[in-house]
Amino acid sequence: MKAVLLYGIRDARVVDLPIPKINDDEILVKMKACGICGTDIEKYSGNFVTPPILGHEVVGYIYKLGKNLGGYKEGQKVFVHHHVPCRVCYYCLRGDFTLCDNFTKVNFDPCGLAEYFRVPAEIIEKRGVFVLSEDFPDDRAIFIEPLACCIKAINKIKPSIGDKVAIFGAGPAGLLILLLLRSLGITSIACIDINNKRLDFSKNLGCEISLNPVTDDLIKEIKDWSEGRGADIAIVATSSVKAIENALNIVRKGGTICLFGNPKKNELVNLNVNDVFIKEIKIIPSYSTTELEIYQAINLLGKSTIRAETLISHRFRLDETIKALELSEKGDTIKAVIYGD
Repeated sequence: MKAVLLYGIRDARVVDLPIPKINDDEILVKMKACGICGTDIEKYSGNFVTPPILGHEVVGYIYKLGKNLGGYKEGQKVFVHHHVPCRVCYYCLRGDFTLCDNFTKVNFDPCGLAEYFRVPAEIIEKRGVFVLSEDFPDDRAIFIEPLACCIKAINKIKPSIGDKVAIFGAGPAGLLILLLLRSLGITSIACIDINNKRLDFSKNLGCEISLNPVTDDLIKEIKDWSEGRGADIAIVATSSVKAIENALNIVRKGGTICLFGNPKKNELVNLNVNDVFIKEIKIIPSYSTTELEIYQAINLLGKSTIRAETLISHRFRLDETIKALELSEKGDTIKAVIYGD
């Protein structure tokens, strides 16, 4: 079978591997479609903090089922979450599942960008396998995990109808947040990016204003848009540290900044701590997702409340994955998807 493995910085290769063998407590999934995520690009470019395994926005079919797994059937369409918490540690018992030390220790074998991948027993035991209806579109199912991540962030920052929300980064994550906010009745949304193609796309999705910090006076434009106050909420859906600094400059007194994008390892940000203190600015990070938000994402996508498939701009075969990674890293795509046979 074919799989895409990382051997170094920007050294991803489509290789031939044996189909993984499973034990009686595992599942073998045949990949149907897999989205290219921002974390895949980070891993491809060498800037990663989680294991360098590519492909987790994946939907497929149960191709082979371990004989001890009576709750599933071969041929069922499934989404599988690549990380699961232990559910019994200090963090899990307090509901902080993504902080569990075990969370990133399990993954697909060899990866999600493969014709077939093995689902370890621990993922199955911890309810990381979600059965989908046969008519659930593949192009929508690949957004389950990224939309769930967005839902977790929105659940943490709790925006209200009427809020002015500024989204830094009009890539797939930022645009999903835009769609999610609009589904909640929040329509005063600004999108900020240095990629004009993505800004134009955000306008088509209902963004109220779009700004390029390279050519626009960001602070003035946001102040004018928000009656001089600043944004109620700024969501940083990019790895750019400069975007974090800009968010601190455009959020209102008492406002909230959500750190959603993953900055490069060991990067530092210039922070006027006195300004944050006096203005009582709240900074809330949101990393990954849990089974709760995955169920919510499946519900929103399954009922067509959010038509995330409108974000797909490029489609590739598995053996074209390197091209997909290269184009995505350059920002030439909105959302790239890899398809199996």
